[in-house]
Amino acid sequence: MTPSKKLKPFMTYIDDADYVKLRKFAKTKKLTMAQVLREGLSMRVAVDNPYLQGFNDGLDASIKIISGHHAAQMRFPSGQSFADLMTDEIMKQRLRSEDENLKG
Repeated sequence: MTPSKKLKPFMTYIDDADYVKLRKFAKTKKLTMAQVLREGLSMRVAVDNPYLQGFNDGLDASIKIISGHHAAQMRFPSGQSFADLMTDEIMKQRLRSEDENLKG
């Protein structure tokens, strides 16, 4: 039975290490583990999420540093520079908001 008509049951699996971290964090913050997971989910899928923006800003800063380094201008036979290759890989790590995911 769910504690509220607004909440839907959901079951997932996490590894032992994550379980221990979650349990300790929840206990420290005096929250239930379920509440911590709900908050994390809300934060992850929110539009204009500050975590999401901060993460992507960090990636952008990394790209700027790599692109500006003289050693990263070395070119491979493909014609791409090391900076180009690294930038492409970093861009794959960008987090997208739920709205962006739905658009494609």
